Amino acid sequence: MAKRGLILTIAAVLTLALPLTVHAQSRGSSLNRTMLVVGDIDKSVDFYQRLGLLKISDIAGTDSQEGGIYGAADLPLTADPKQSRVVTLKGNDERSGVLVLMWYDHPPLPSARGNLVGIGTGDVIIGIEVPDIQASYGRLSQIGTRFQRQPVRFTDAATASSGQHMLAYDPDGHMVEIIQPDRTPAKP
Repeated sequence: MAKRGLILTIAAVLTLALPLTVHAQSRGSSLNRTMLVVGDIDKSVDFYQRLGLLKISDIAGTDSQEGGIYGAADLPLTADPKQSRVVTLKGNDERSGVLVLMWYDHPPLPSARGNLVGIGTGDVIIGIEVPDIQASYGRLSQIGTRFQRQPVRFTDAATASSGQHMLAYDPDGHMVEIIQPDRTPAKP
């Protein structure tokens, strides 16, 4: 019961700290957060901070703390964890949601799809916009990041957008599309 209380406390803190963005005109839905389960949270935090995301919370917990960690009764984890850590990262743009990294002390399940070469149904591609893609490429290269595609130019006729983008894998193998859109000068 302490585990369930701990998970609910973390969820409540995250929900209060990260209110759902609602636009006054539409009163519609918006993406609040994306959570990734990671094997080495410090490596993952370093990776995403090199892309310019800022840490806005870092909560570690144990199963003996009041209000603590995700347990197998809450999520389909491999086992009930004794320790966990949840780090929330956010860009510096108000229109963006947050990325939550969750680590727990039991080994992760192997990839369910069994295809380590390609991506398919159930996989996640995280999209991050950066102001300087070459600088981001350099910072990620310093830590041995595996790239699917180095920075290249793109033009999307359907949306009239252009810029540069690259594809990289985070420390847990999640694909990350990094984009630097062209900025058109504002018309007077």
